[in-house]
Order: sequence, then structure tokens, then C-alpha cells
Amino acid sequence: MKYIIFALIVWFVWWLFSKRSRPQGSQKQRPSLSRGSAATSLQHEYGVHVGQTAPRQAEIVSPDTVWVPEGQTIEVNGYAISGGLMYFGRGLENVSGWGTEPALIDPSLSVRKADPDYEGRNMSYWPSYSEISPASRAAYLEWLSTGRKNPQAYIGYVFLYFYGLERRVLADAKRSPAALAESPAILSEVRRLLAIYGHNGSFNGYASRLIDVLRVFHSKDRLYRLPPSFGARSYELPLGVKVALAQMAADRVPLSADWALAWVESDPFTNLRTPAQRCRKEFAELFHLKYTEKFGEGHILRQNKTKLKVDYRPASASFGGRQNQVLFDDLSDVTVLKEPINELRTIAQACTDELDAYSRYLGRNASAKCSVEAIALLPAALLKNNNGNELQAVSEYLNRCFNCSDMVRVGLTELLQQLPMSVSQATFGKREATSIGQLLSKLGVGMEPDPRFGSFVPKPEQDVVLFKMPTSAPSFPSPEYATAAVVLHLASTVAGSDGAISDEEKDRLEAYVNIWTKLSPEEIRRLKAHAEWLVSAFPAMNGIKRRIEMLPAEQKESIGRFLVDLAQSDGYVNPTEVKALTRIYELLGLDAQTLYHEAHRAATEPVTVQAGDGLEPGFAVPARPVSQPGKGLTLDMASIEAKLSETVAVSALLNNIFSEQEAELGQAPLVQEPSGATILAGLDTEASAFLRVLITKSIWTRDELEEVAAGLNLMLDGTLDTINDISFEIFGGPFFEGDDPIEINSDIAKEIAA
Repeated sequence: MKYIIFALIVWFVWWLFSKRSRPQGSQKQRPSLSRGSAATSLQHEYGVHVGQTAPRQAEIVSPDTVWVPEGQTIEVNGYAISGGLMYFGRGLENVSGWGTEPALIDPSLSVRKADPDYEGRNMSYWPSYSEISPASRAAYLEWLSTGRKNPQAYIGYVFLYFYGLERRVLADAKRSPAALAESPAILSEVRRLLAIYGHNGSFNGYASRLIDVLRVFHSKDRLYRLPPSFGARSYELPLGVKVALAQMAADRVPLSADWALAWVESDPFTNLRTPAQRCRKEFAELFHLKYTEKFGEGHILRQNKTKLKVDYRPASASFGGRQNQVLFDDLSDVTVLKEPINELRTIAQACTDELDAYSRYLGRNASAKCSVEAIALLPAALLKNNNGNELQAVSEYLNRCFNCSDMVRVGLTELLQQLPMSVSQATFGKREATSIGQLLSKLGVGMEPDPRFGSFVPKPEQDVVLFKMPTSAPSFPSPEYATAAVVLHLASTVAGSDGAISDEEKDRLEAYVNIWTKLSPEEIRRLKAHAEWLVSAFPAMNGIKRRIEMLPAEQKESIGRFLVDLAQSDGYVNPTEVKALTRIYELLGLDAQTLYHEAHRAATEPVTVQAGDGLEPGFAVPARPVSQPGKGLTLDMASIEAKLSETVAVSALLNNIFSEQEAELGQAPLVQEPSGATILAGLDTEASAFLRVLITKSIWTRDELEEVAAGLNLMLDGTLDTINDISFEIFGGPFFEGDDPIEINSDIAKEIAA
């Protein structure tokens, strides 16, 4: 073993000595390391993957020598590509200087035209023309040759072309006047691509940021003098918006409504609800109105000590993945201040709140944007501001109606003809009447009858009463108004039971309206309009429900005494009025003898009962003196009002007294003040329990609700539809939206839970 080790040592010494003594000329020349072999060496030494690249020329060319200007045509492997705006040739380094420019189209590389890779199966995340497969090159060149506009093209090919545009304006333009001069053309091209491929979030972001950069650094004017322009919202505020705001602060120029809207819409930390997206046009218009109302010409932004700096990360790997930071020494970053953006968020929140009902309706009825139901849900500010739109004709018609009086009676058919949207008279019912009432109220006009405030739905052949009303007036009746309206109906029925209402009876009805001291001025005005309609329409008492029997005896007697006093107000009570009073007394559960007693008691002079042919006789009273007409007993109307309005429960019961059957008369129950009790009253026990579960969460999956419904032995879809129908009737909007997930209307849920 020792001999073997000794032999190896001797052999190694001999080999070393012979190597050093080798003549210099006999040593092999070491080849020079080209950029291609250097890349290969990097791959082996550091594990950096660079893919297969064509042998690089030793000579590095200038970008201008391989750039194809706008409007020129090239031919590559049989593909004729027109329009220019790309790199074509060999020898162009990338911006970082360590490899080939990814956007360079090298005509020496192979192309597999027989099998184009349209789907981009062989494309990498950061593609380079020199590294993609021949099949991918074929698909890319075909896309270029067909106008670069196929919306179904693989987005990687769009990016590969975009890399060249990005390099030209961000790198070449710094050293080449020709490249700088092409910036407007490249800006137009990027905008064109964005319009076609903006649905891709990644491309949208990169293209929008490049547009921002071009607008900032190549604009000859202050940005705030240009219309705001930005793409989809991202994780950062767009550069153009930040610079425009900073310029306004530096120049002491008020923040305009347009730029305020651009700020709040593009701010990544502002949560804009669904109406801002679904109803973007209406949202923008309403935001302008509210912003102008608060700030006039605009809010003055304050400068601060934080200098504006922006970061831009190019899409192309040509830049080596570097993030470029630009510092504006003469501008401050006003977006770091909390007060301005918080004020804009408050305005935006108010806008989405007011558009919520309109948005939810469109969510369920996407094709009904021009319907009367949809337009009626728009905020009043939008309806009144649209002077040049389709509602102009309605506004002019209403102005003519109120030329001589603040309260007029018009034919419903005539009113419907003024509306820009089509309303079928054949199917006209409660929903249409409610929508028209909502629409007119937002134009500063009330209508009676209005199903939101009573049990009557006008028919197309009838008249309605229009009256001026503040847009801030209540949109549903208070319990006191509901009580007053029902008793007014009873009173008008008695007064008109003889086929006519005398002037004295009209005066008495008007006086009755004025005694309701707990009503607001707007409710008094509506009640007067309602009285005017009752006098002209003579609505019947068909379908009166038996719930009147649930009224306390004291309140029944108060109603009866008032109606008798009203009938006697013209000096006499004829048999027809006695007949009507008798019917009402029977409904009130009062003894007819009480009626005769009250009639005698209500007169300061003997009451004359007119004889009628074939009519039931009235009650006997002494002859009426000719010289002095009878005067009704002056009752303590305030006392009667107090008794009738003692509890909300009485109002709710009175609301149902004159709920005529819709199938027969097309009339609907009185709309009460929206409340959880109201909507629950329209559901059976199981559906009510289901609703109670629904309001515990804001969002439900369909599977969750299927399980809840099954536990209550309910059909999910039918129950949901029933709840939404009742919600529309009571609250004017849906209780939920969507199919899966199902989103609950939080405002209505709070009302129900209250």
C-alpha cells in the first residue's frame, strides 16, 4: 500500500512539472465571452433562467435605428404589419443593458405559421420576442398584422406590444428628440388599447398608469385645466390626480367639482357603495350638485410640508424590475391631509344614500331605467336639475296648472299624457299611482289621491287634485293624518249622501281640516286637497271592514257626534243624510236612537227633515223657523281630535275602515308609517319567523336560506317574493337584492327590528 501511495505522489509531481514547462505557443487560446455566453454562464453560476436566445451581434444598435415610426409598414415572415410603433431588427439591448429588448421583433427567428399559439399556452409571465416559442411568435405577428384590435387575443401578446410603447416614451424619449416627438401618438395608441383590453385588470392598471405619466410629463398646461382622466381603481391614487391636486394647491385655484369627484372615485381608501357604480351617471351629477351647494366654486386646498413624490413601476422586464421614483420639489402632496378627502367622502355617502332605492330597483329591473317607477325613485335634486331633459314638458305643464292657484283639479288622463314614459291606462293601478305621486312630490307637487297616504287609487277617467308642496314634505302619513283622512272620508260621505254637497257643508269640511292642530302645515295642505277630491269624487263606502268594531266605544261616539254635527251644518238633515248616518252608526255599533238624540242635540233651532218621495222617513222634529236658519252646535273640535288621536293603535284601525276591495274597486289599503309591525302584519307566522331570521345578517348565501326555509316548512323563492312585494308597498323598495348571495337592505331591516 505504501508503494502505491508513493507512486501516485511521484506521478502527480511529474504531471505538475510537465504542465508548467509546456511551451506558451502550444496553450489553447481562450475564447472571448460574448453576451450570449455570459448569459449562459450566469444561468449556470447563479441559477438565473434566461431561456433560449439567438446569438447576439457584437454590435449594439441605437433604438432609433430599429424603431418603426407611426404609419410605416414592415413584413415579417410573410406577415404585413402596418401602423408602425414597434421595434424591428437585431442588436437592441434592453433598458437595463443585460439582455435583448423584449419588444424587439427579430426577423431572423423562426415562426411556426402552421400552428399559431393563439391561447398563449407557451407564454411566460414576462415574455420576450426572442424567447417565446415559434408558435407563439406566429400568433403574435398575426395579431399585429390584423390591426392589434382582436378583443379575444391573448393578453400576453398585448403586453408584449405594450412593452415597446412603454420603453419608447419612458427611456428613449430622454435621449432622442424623435422619440419625444412621438409621445402624443403613443398616448393615443395606449388609450386605444385600453379601450379594447381594459377588461383585463393587470393591463388596465399598467396602461392607465402610463397614460398618467404621459399626461403629467408631456402636458404643456396645468393638469387641472384638463378634464380628469383615470382608469379602474387600484391600490394607489393615480399620478395625474395627485399632480393636479398639488398644482391647484400651489396656484390657489379652488378644487373643481370634476376633480373632487375624480379624487373620491379614485381614492383606494374610499368605500363607494353599489349605487356609485350601478348608477354612475346619476351619482356624478348628484355629487356635482351637492359639492357646489356646499363649496360654491370649490374648496381651497392647503399646501403642506410633504413634497409630492410618485413611484412608477414599468410593466416591461426591459427595465429590470426597477421602481422609478420622481420627486416634485415645487409641489406638496395634499392627499396626505385627512380633512379634504373626509369631506368628499361625506358628500359621496349622502349621494349613494339618496340613490339607494333607485339603484336597488335597477338591480331587479335592469331594463326599466326609463319607467315611471324608476324615475320616481330618483332624488328630487336630480329631477329638478334636469331642465333640458324629458321631464321638462311635465314641469312646464305643472307651471301652467298653477298659474292662477296653488291647488287645481285636473284629469288623470291629461296628466298621464304629459309624462315622458309610457303608462298604460288599461293596467293602471296602485303601483303606477304611487310612482306618479313620488315623481310629482320630487318636483314640488302633491297629488290626491295618493296611495301612499290613503286608501284610494285614482282611475284614469277621474280627476286628481294637484297642489304645491315642498320637496321636504313627508312621504308617508303620520298616525294623526291617517285618522283625520279616514274621518274626513266618513264626513264627506254623509255630506254628499243626498247627491250634492252644499257650500255650507264644504265650509264645514274645510273647518274640520283646520282643527287638526297636531298636523304639520304640509299635512294640513294635503288634507285640504284630499277634501277637495272627496267633494268631487264621492267615493263610496263599499267593502268597509268589520275592524271598526274594535274601536273603543268613546271614540265611536266621538266620530258619530261629529258626523251628525256636519250633516246639520246646512240647517237641516234630510232623509238621505239620515240614511247614510244610520248606516255609519250601524257600522260604528251605535244605537240608532243615539243618532236621533245627537241630531236633536246638535241643533240650536229645530231641525227640518225634508220629505222625500219613496225614501225612508226621517225623525220628527218641530217646524223650522223661516227667518233664522239653523246653526250647528259648536262642538269642541279640539277635544274630539284629542279623543280620536289618543293612540296610534286607533289610527291603524281607522286606516283599515275604508280599505275597499282592490279586485272590485281598484283601491288599496291606507299606507301606514313604515314599521316592522306593518310588514310583519302582512305575513303568516312562519313567514314572520323567517323574516326575523333574515334581518340578523346583511348577506346570506342561498344554501343558508334554503336551510332556514326548510326548517319552517316554507318554499324559499315564494316567501322571498312575498316579503319583497310587501316591502315595495310599505317602504317603496326591495327588502333584498341578488340570488346568491342575497343582500339585505340594512335600512329596511332596521325599521323591522325597531
